[in-house]
Amino acid sequence: MPTEKLVKDLMRPLDQYYYVKEEETVQEALRFMNKARKENKPSCLIVVGKEPSEKEIIKGFVTPFELVFGIAGHFLKGAQRSGPIFWEGQLEAECLEGSKKQVGEIMVPIKACARETEMLMEAVFLLNKYQMDFLPVVKKDDVVGIIHLEDILKEISRIVLKK
Repeated sequence: MPTEKLVKDLMRPLDQYYYVKEEETVQEALRFMNKARKENKPSCLIVVGKEPSEKEIIKGFVTPFELVFGIAGHFLKGAQRSGPIFWEGQLEAECLEGSKKQVGEIMVPIKACARETEMLMEAVFLLNKYQMDFLPVVKKDDVVGIIHLEDILKEISRIVLKK
């Protein structure tokens, strides 16, 4: 019977990602996201910040979803109260205003981590529980990579479609 792959077998190493500090602006995050796309890196930025002890740690992530809806957040909150009102130039105005926000305001904080030695089903469980597309992977207390739902789907396809 074949052995099942572990989280560490499918995780992507941290050097595939760009990092952005939580106090940097959304405009800076957009620059990193554009650079990642041009270099065929994952469209996920790792957000770092400092603990009270001054040690830099991973605080969260920014994906295209957070960039779009983080910028448009002010408009979307108003639209929920009174219904949407659109005008010419609105997207540009919202983008310019939203790009001044700090990354920490729009990032997705880390909700859970997968251990590198866990079976993939444990990662699937956590991804489902927290409605995430990826999870940080830890070895002891250090983040060593990220596992993506997309990579788990590739493994599922490999298992099911092999002949």
